[in-house]
Amino acid sequence: MTPVSGGDATPTGPPAIHAGRHLAGSILLLLVSMLFCAGLAELSARAFWHFRYDVPFTDPGRILYAYYPELARIARNNPSRGDGFYNVLLLGSSTLSTDYGEVPQALRERLTSEGQRNVRVFNLAVRAQTSRDSRLAYAAVGRARFDLVVFYEGINEARANNAPPGVFRDDYGHFSWYEIVNALAPYHGSASVALPYTLHYVALRLRQTLMSDRYVPMEAPRKEWLQYGRDHRSAASFKQNLEAILALASQRGDPVLLMTFATYIPEDYSLDAFKKGQLDYDLHLIPIELWGRREDVLETVALENEIVRNEAAQHQSVLFVDQARLMPKSGRYFNDPCHFTVAGSARFVENLLSVLPPAIGSH
Repeated sequence: MTPVSGGDATPTGPPAIHAGRHLAGSILLLLVSMLFCAGLAELSARAFWHFRYDVPFTDPGRILYAYYPELARIARNNPSRGDGFYNVLLLGSSTLSTDYGEVPQALRERLTSEGQRNVRVFNLAVRAQTSRDSRLAYAAVGRARFDLVVFYEGINEARANNAPPGVFRDDYGHFSWYEIVNALAPYHGSASVALPYTLHYVALRLRQTLMSDRYVPMEAPRKEWLQYGRDHRSAASFKQNLEAILALASQRGDPVLLMTFATYIPEDYSLDAFKKGQLDYDLHLIPIELWGRREDVLETVALENEIVRNEAAQHQSVLFVDQARLMPKSGRYFNDPCHFTVAGSARFVENLLSVLPPAIGSH
């Protein structure tokens, strides 16, 4: 008889099968772990944008709400022509904002007094912004439609010129702000997850931190770069942005009002006199040196005003007001080189309304 050996009688199979099962289990565990980590990263990315910038947690495709918060109000109200309201969209910077003047309120009041009821003003104009912001923000309003789109930009473009040729970028990406919004804009309205653009954002912020000397400050220009302001490169960018806005407005059927940019510099202007409050401005808010050298800033604005005049002449359906020529040159109307007093805001709106009666009457 054949002896029976002792020990456990556990059935065994070929070693290759056991190894395969172990490998499959390891791969599955790895995939589950990766999915868990990706999900956690996605939730973290959404939480970052939501709690810091009010981007909807459940809709990461609204990423530009972080940079243009008024877009959220526009989406909530969903303006459209024929909705019972007269919907006005303001594209511009601080001169049209409520922080530096009374233009939005004055415009609403005057439109109402002219017989227009239920006036709503949606204001995408924010301090320090340029025509690039107007272009990106207007593109991001989605299905919203307006009875009037008002474009008033100018002086902030001059600051973009204060950069060496190797630094300046046509899309203003030599500002850290624009490098980021330019990168995030394509995700607005299309992204279903937040992680990809968040990683892009983190990479850009890291580069900006490590290479901060390659960017134009959002505040006063670098003194060593002021000499480059005499090259008015921003004029070409301004023209491209304005033409993109006009093309999109035409596609959407939004009526557009273009205006040249008004400035006022007293003959006895100097930075020292401005700081001491000795000029005929009332509030002396911001000196022209914030944008660059006086002559460079004024020449840039003049070039851009000619662009606005030419675009208005080439587009017969576009309304036009030459604010640069119509606004009185006096401290009664200006608190600094470009921001209006209460009287200035009223006069600005009065000039604006001079071309509106036909549009209002047809509403």
